[in-house]
Order: sequence, then C-alpha cells, then structure tokens
Amino acid sequence: MEDVIGIFWFKDEATYRRALAIFTDSENMPDSFENWQDLVRRQCELIKDSGNIAIRVETDLETFTAWCSSRGFRADSWGRIAFVNHIELEYQKTGKGTIIE
Repeated sequence: MEDVIGIFWFKDEATYRRALAIFTDSENMPDSFENWQDLVRRQCELIKDSGNIAIRVETDLETFTAWCSSRGFRADSWGRIAFVNHIELEYQKTGKGTIIE
C-alpha cells in the first residue's frame, strides 16, 4: 500500500513571508520562497521515487493557527507536522485532496 505524505504548502511568496512571521521556529525554515520551493521539489521526488503519494496541505494561516491553538500546539514544526498528519488522515478517509504530480 502506498503511504500518503503531506507537504505543508504555501501558495505564493506573500503567504510564505506571512508564515515566517507567524511560525515560532521560522529560523528553521528556508530563507526564501524560492528555496522552500526547491526543498519541496526534492522532497516530492523522493516521496514519489519511493512509491508513495505526496499531497498538498494548503490552508490559510488563520485556519492553521486556530487549529493549533484548539489542540494545544504552537505554530512550529510540531504544529505543522500534527496538522499535516490530520490532513493525511482525512485524505485517506475521503480521497479528497490535491496530489502533487
């Protein structure tokens, strides 16, 4: 069975910059949207090469921060991982989501 692996997705540079201002661990993120895109491109290739499915976990930052707050997470890597895991489970249940080709 293929594993579903979610990628926390930023739709554009402005969203990425806003996210960096919100994340409590922004120093661990790529310093630019372009560098983030390069990293994600490599991650997606590894995911697909291993026979798994990569899905976009695209959301607005307000939804993400509210989700984190309601579940006791901070807007950091642990919060992003938990949020992505939540979306992965929803994809597995419903099949609804955007696969990264």
